[in-house]
Amino acid sequence: MSVESAHADMAPEPEVELGGLQPPQFKPTEVAMLYERVEMELGMFYDETAINPIQNRVTVNAYFVMQNQGTVDESMKAVFPSQSAPHCHGAGSGNTFTVYDIEQDTFQVVVDGVTIPTFELEAPYADCSDYPWLAFDVTFPVNKEILVKISYSMKTWNVDFAQNINYILETGAGWKGKIGRGYIILKFPYTVTSENVLSTTTKGYQSVYNEIFWSFQDLEPTSKDNIQISIVSPNVWLDILRLRHQLAETADAPRVWLDLITKYGGIAYSNKGTFTRDQHYADLIGSAYEQAIAANPNNAELFLSYAADKLFGWSPYGEPINDAQARQILPLLSKALALEPDNADAAYVLSRLQVAAPFITFTIPPTIPPTATSPFTATPSITPTVTITPIPSETPFVVTVIQTKLVKAPTSTPDAKPTLTTYPTLTEMPVTTQTESNSSALVFGALAIFAVGAGSGWLLSKRQKK
Repeated sequence: MSVESAHADMAPEPEVELGGLQPPQFKPTEVAMLYERVEMELGMFYDETAINPIQNRVTVNAYFVMQNQGTVDESMKAVFPSQSAPHCHGAGSGNTFTVYDIEQDTFQVVVDGVTIPTFELEAPYADCSDYPWLAFDVTFPVNKEILVKISYSMKTWNVDFAQNINYILETGAGWKGKIGRGYIILKFPYTVTSENVLSTTTKGYQSVYNEIFWSFQDLEPTSKDNIQISIVSPNVWLDILRLRHQLAETADAPRVWLDLITKYGGIAYSNKGTFTRDQHYADLIGSAYEQAIAANPNNAELFLSYAADKLFGWSPYGEPINDAQARQILPLLSKALALEPDNADAAYVLSRLQVAAPFITFTIPPTIPPTATSPFTATPSITPTVTITPIPSETPFVVTVIQTKLVKAPTSTPDAKPTLTTYPTLTEMPVTTQTESNSSALVFGALAIFAVGAGSGWLLSKRQKK
């Protein structure tokens, strides 16, 4: 069962007796959230005891400006949800399996400069009767603005090529009125591009150098305002850059091509279901195979791998395929067998093809001598993009973060959607804006869960064993 931890807005004290409702019910309060700023930094560290020694950590610093707008002081147990998918759900994070867990000893609450004790509290949330909250006692004097800082870190073990970091804003709805203004920032250990931030990320963000961020104001959050950030797992992204750099130096490297294609497939397809989770990477697979074969026309494994990817993509469980699909697979498989007539893997894929397309006629091809020419034309699409620095053992992967400042968001009408604001006000700084705007509501947390997936599970397992 996947259990995931996430970031979410601080909430007022829950009414324990009112369980089983969604959104959760909180005790009435006159305390309002005037401002929030959530800074998350995605880092990497080396753990030689882990299955995958390169691990991820998200460090979170969240700032909340609160104001008691009532006529009497309020004392309460403010709470922070420790998981976005409660234990009783057994759910994962969308289409991934990676698990992030809060490092409990890093959780800290500072109220107006004073560190205060924290403790665990169980109360109903959604349809769970014993949802765990991290809680702290706090008093809000009348009309005084109080700054609450919550900080912690989360780390993961990686089992997938892509992951989601979820931000839950709906818990902020328990405070009085709307959230006045907010900024949610995620910093990466490398430059942000459209390839390492995937298309399933909630729209409405802006990016600059190594950051993406959302801004909003006058927001009454609901579950529809929660944010998902879908990314290529950092260690996978660095591997892709390294492999592309190698291929830019020499394309005569079949194993490097296959490693790169495996990364593309793992991002493109999810093992949490037979579906494509990122079309860009799915499209890259075919073009990479054709470039690889153009540069390595005598390599049987490339032809076999391409045939297997097509077959198991269309027929993962032996489903029938049509004539047009079979005509794409058979020539590749025939070429692999012509180059290596005794290839047992090719014989297995052929047997699977004959189940999925019993109408085909397979003729044993004559053996091809090692002077074959490729049916594909090489294209110079792989170019070096960055120099990779190895991650030192047991030390953080660090980048320099650009210092920026916020500017006040323009006033919006009460019912307006969150307004995107130019966040860093530096000159000569490229800023990319996602124009398809969802309600850009967020939280201060990072959770992830994440899957291994290529269209050909058989093929992927073959490569991993080598």
